[in-house]
Amino acid sequence: MASRDKVNLALDAEMVERARQQLGEPADGLDDAAVVERALNAYLLRRLIDSTQAGSDLTAEEAERVAYEELRASRRERRDAA
Repeated sequence: MASRDKVNLALDAEMVERARQQLGEPADGLDDAAVVERALNAYLLRRLIDSTQAGSDLTAEEAERVAYEELRASRRERRDAA
């Protein structure tokens, strides 16, 4: 899927509100789509960290550093492709 493609789905309003609360202050003022995107990104980042740790001898801090480096690289790729 190209980075510009959009996906429409219906979510329970309570679920979106829970995601907004979990994200805290940074989610204030964001529309529902942005809140869901941030929550999904946080979940995927956590999964990446977990899988990186499970498959290597990295410490939690090292795994987190690698994950953030990959996240930044992915964002640069999306930005450059736009």
